[in-house]
Amino acid sequence: MEKESTKNGLPLKILVNFARVLLGLTFMFSGIVKAIDPVGTQIKLSDYLYAFGMGGVLLDSTLLIFACLLAGFEILIGAYLLLGTFSKGTSLVSLIMMVILTPFTLYVALKNPVHECGCFGDAIILTNWQTFSKNIFLLLLAVLVFAGRKSIVPFVSARRQCWVTVIVVAVSLRFMTANIISLPILDFRAYKVGTDIRGGIENGNHSLAEFTLFDDEMNDITPDILCDSSYTFLLVSPHLENASETNLDLIDDVFDYCGHWGYNMIGVTASGNDVIRQWTENAGAEIKFVSCDDIPLQTMVRSNPGLVLLKDGVIINKWSHSRIPSDDELSAPLDEIEVGAVPAPDPLHTPWAIAVLFLLPLLMIVLIDRLKELIQ
Repeated sequence: MEKESTKNGLPLKILVNFARVLLGLTFMFSGIVKAIDPVGTQIKLSDYLYAFGMGGVLLDSTLLIFACLLAGFEILIGAYLLLGTFSKGTSLVSLIMMVILTPFTLYVALKNPVHECGCFGDAIILTNWQTFSKNIFLLLLAVLVFAGRKSIVPFVSARRQCWVTVIVVAVSLRFMTANIISLPILDFRAYKVGTDIRGGIENGNHSLAEFTLFDDEMNDITPDILCDSSYTFLLVSPHLENASETNLDLIDDVFDYCGHWGYNMIGVTASGNDVIRQWTENAGAEIKFVSCDDIPLQTMVRSNPGLVLLKDGVIINKWSHSRIPSDDELSAPLDEIEVGAVPAPDPLHTPWAIAVLFLLPLLMIVLIDRLKELIQ
């Protein structure tokens, strides 16, 4: 009778464990794409606050911290589900999350306060109705996992469950810090390095259509910038009043470098003249600023300010304010140095490399745990 009961319960056990692995991978993927672009997640959270009449309640720095916590929490819960650790608490937390998020996404789909949920960052763009449908499916998985939590088969023994927490938190923090200090390791947006902005606009690419530059007299000077066969540095700052003042000396050096070799360096912002004047005085560089809507600027470079190099309307390179090229890197004309060329693909900056970064440590924990169990 006991064997018969075990045999009858086997399909349910397989189903529950398949559901928790699928749910765990989904949570991890959602968290990792947010961790790739924490500033993008911050911007999306700000959009939600403005949509619900709470814009400006939280500082950008606070929203960025919250964006990082959200990404890290999703990765951690996903890892717990994937490995079957802390199964009772994790199954309950994942169910509570989906019980809260599913009706919320239904409301968002009905009212449409924001056009895209941002749950998978810019990696996978879902409409609000697609997001709601996805959450219905995840809610069913969460219900199944919670109901069958006693059937979850852990891949790591209870005594080493804390290893999962320590390693996932450490990897996530290091990963997000690198993506904030530099720029996102993967760029899923319209203005990635190598993009031909001019060609995209001419071919009707709606994602690039908002990139329009105006001078002081509100003349459209976009064609002049994008058709320039020489190099142009764009100092991009959606809101100069919130721009970081670190490395202003390096920005000033780039301006002097442009003057020496005859390149253009133009500031691009959505801020007003008074803010521009104040920032220029602080920077000590007489950079000419032009106007642009803040949305394409926030999309173009996840740094305030950031530096973008153009040639013939093509994005050659981008830098955060923490990674402005130094004098050593700008030692010759741009067509003779590495800075002036589109970077070669980096095998470490690929989705597979990121998957290995997060999944390999988890696999190592499982293998070490199994080896120690065999030895004992």
